[in-house]
Amino acid sequence: AEKGYCGSSGATAAAGTTVWYISPDEGKRETAMDSRYDMGGRLADYRWMERVLDRTWHGMNELADHGYPFPVDATGRSQRVSLQGPEYMRLMRKRVVQAGVKILDQSPALELLQADDGSVAGARGVHRQNGSQWRVRSKAVVIATGGCAFLSRALGCNVLTGDGLLMSAEVGADMSGMEFSNAYAIAPESGSVTKTMFYNWASFTDEAGEVIPGAASKGG
Repeated sequence: AEKGYCGSSGATAAAGTTVWYISPDEGKRETAMDSRYDMGGRLADYRWMERVLDRTWHGMNELADHGYPFPVDATGRSQRVSLQGPEYMRLMRKRVVQAGVKILDQSPALELLQADDGSVAGARGVHRQNGSQWRVRSKAVVIATGGCAFLSRALGCNVLTGDGLLMSAEVGADMSGMEFSNAYAIAPESGSVTKTMFYNWASFTDEAGEVIPGAASKGG
């Protein structure tokens, strides 16, 4: 169930996403985790980082197997360190359709359904275009609604209204790590482009037009 058109709404559809793709070499992964540990104020969990690295490695390789057009370097080696949102989401929708999944486009979920024992057993919502209701009973529900950034004015974030967080809270879910749930990239005051890669080639100046020493898109 998707409040917009599955595969084209949300932050990812408008994004270019850098991916933490590190080969399963113990030394390389230790170096990568150490750098992120320091960058995050030493608040990260190494066990969680290890899991993320493993899942990312397998997931990116799976995307390549299913035809994602990763660029290649001068030697012909596939470069799997980033994803282009439109291509990525187009492929993911294609895979969902091929798997025989019924997609409810323009059909936002309104609440989770519960069994007599309190466990989540489905969801209900509305077909936005005609106003009719939908209801699904299931053994499990996966919530993938994004965060809550609809006031950020960043590309693709106008639909991120925290629906999943609210529905989860309504059925008694415990929230964890909420202080780390939003990450904000830099953007020109008058714009909505938060694709940080663009600013790798930028110069940052003060009000007088003087270059700020050490200022960088990823360096503060």
